[in-house]
Amino acid sequence: MHPLLARPEFRLYIAGQTLSVLGDSALFIALGIWAKVLTGSSSAAGLVMFCYAVPMLLLPLGGLVADRVRRRPLLVTVNLVLAVAVSPLLLVAGRGQLWIIYGTAVLYGLAGAILTPAQSAMLRTILTERQDFGAAVGFTQTMRAGTTLVAPLVGSGLYGWLGGRAVALVDIAILLAAALAFLALRVPEARPEPSGRHWRTEVLAGFQHLRTTASLLPLLIATTATATVLSFLQPVLFSLIQHGLHRSPQFLGVLETVEAVGALGGSVLGGILIGKLGPRRTVMLGSATFGVGALLLLAPSVWVVSAGLLIAGAGMPAGVVGLATAAQSLTPPHLMGRTQAAVNLSLTAPQAIAIGVGAGLVAALDFRTVLAAMVVGALLSGLYLLGKPDAAVEDEDDEEEPAEQPAGALTADRAGEPAQDAEPAPRLQST
Repeated sequence: MHPLLARPEFRLYIAGQTLSVLGDSALFIALGIWAKVLTGSSSAAGLVMFCYAVPMLLLPLGGLVADRVRRRPLLVTVNLVLAVAVSPLLLVAGRGQLWIIYGTAVLYGLAGAILTPAQSAMLRTILTERQDFGAAVGFTQTMRAGTTLVAPLVGSGLYGWLGGRAVALVDIAILLAAALAFLALRVPEARPEPSGRHWRTEVLAGFQHLRTTASLLPLLIATTATATVLSFLQPVLFSLIQHGLHRSPQFLGVLETVEAVGALGGSVLGGILIGKLGPRRTVMLGSATFGVGALLLLAPSVWVVSAGLLIAGAGMPAGVVGLATAAQSLTPPHLMGRTQAAVNLSLTAPQAIAIGVGAGLVAALDFRTVLAAMVVGALLSGLYLLGKPDAAVEDEDDEEEPAEQPAGALTADRAGEPAQDAEPAPRLQST
């Protein structure tokens, strides 16, 4: 057993995070199906995704909340509030209550904008030795990938078996269990002190930290570039299935399952390799792995394409392990929530745009041309990191109070030291 798993607080954290992700993902799938069944409209089902996604633009505000209150009570409270917010779904009996489904999706999006940075910040509080960061991130990414693989089956299967109200009841139980897991955490947290800065400066502090940390910004740029290229894959797969493999559209479910299995494997592999390669090389390996997998998608063979998706699916999660480990290592605890929020928004906003761009490219060009561009883009993302500074993750005592830096000054990331933010460091919790 890994030493981290012998620590009760880490096991409770993993349990709380896994339950929270399971409840979110399973209900999200069920809400889309529910809207489709009630209206017969695919647009109505798609609106569920829109209602969930728009509040995620408030991630910087969620990061500020996570950095300005104690994180354990915050995680408990948000999960309990969500359990109450899901309860109105029990009243949905027909099309007239469709607004309840949309309202629940909005509330889930708002909660996600807080939970994501708060969970990352809580993890930063739990970890006391920097050498554990890589393994911890590997474990959390693996559990998230595994849960994401299972949750759609749970949500859709339970809806098909017992209906939407049953999914809501199960989700309430899962959220209560997640709240109990976080409540059982015993991690000392000092009460955060107000910094006295303008709220806009506070909200954007995570982006400022990313911009001024010499070895973290290149990792974010490379990972974002690979994630953007990855977003072209969804529209490409439809065309690949029709014109490359000559299969029905339903075959997409098979290919997406293969990709999800690859993602699970990539999370495990990233957690293993991060200690040997370090964040920079792990991100480079993730980009190169995705590029190689995408190259195999050019073959007119189901087996080769499946192998390619398995490999490509592993690339991005492995790279994310490298980026997340560097973020944990190079970010002061009092800034972890806002930094994680900035990382997530930097990754997801370009992806959302890229999905639309990818659909347009596939409509205008042969899918093989788009795939070739994806391969080149992924490989260039990895090559961009050649010669860039390494993010140090060696174990060294954390400083209680980070020294102040001039605004906009570039932090040099001395070996073993976390990058410093410009504000004094009240100790806060991490996810």
